[in-house]
Amino acid sequence: MAKEDMSKLPYLYLAGDSVAILISLILRGYWLLNTQVAFICSMLITMASFYAYKRSIDKRVLSSSGEEYRDETDELEDPYSLFDEDEQEGKKKSRGVFKYTIKGFASGIGGAINPLRILSYALLIFAFIYLNNHKIFNPFAFFIGLSIVPIMSAGLSFTKSKQS
Repeated sequence: MAKEDMSKLPYLYLAGDSVAILISLILRGYWLLNTQVAFICSMLITMASFYAYKRSIDKRVLSSSGEEYRDETDELEDPYSLFDEDEQEGKKKSRGVFKYTIKGFASGIGGAINPLRILSYALLIFAFIYLNNHKIFNPFAFFIGLSIVPIMSAGLSFTKSKQS
């Protein structure tokens, strides 16, 4: 996503939340509480995910300095770079699909198990349990609140792909 698109995201999220608030005020009951708790949890999860993956990418950019990025998993699996490109002969040695699968998984695990992201998911679970135990949980309203962020993000990328 381009930088100008990223600056539109908070406004899109607030617009989607405003629609959810209007629907909640019309339907009354605990709709407003459920949609807003779910929306806040969804926003926290999204922000934590962006932050975690941004840190991961920044770490790769800073450590690469013009050469291929090698994380701790690469160092353990291939400490002497035996499976890297052989520059003298101009040939690439075969690595196999399994090696690439493990490498992709290992490079993404840092963003997936970020403490902020785990805390955000824990807050979502706690909010669900709290609402359910106090008999004020409305699954449809909660789902609408959770759906605002992904729908608005997908809508932005869909309109951007239509313009291209």
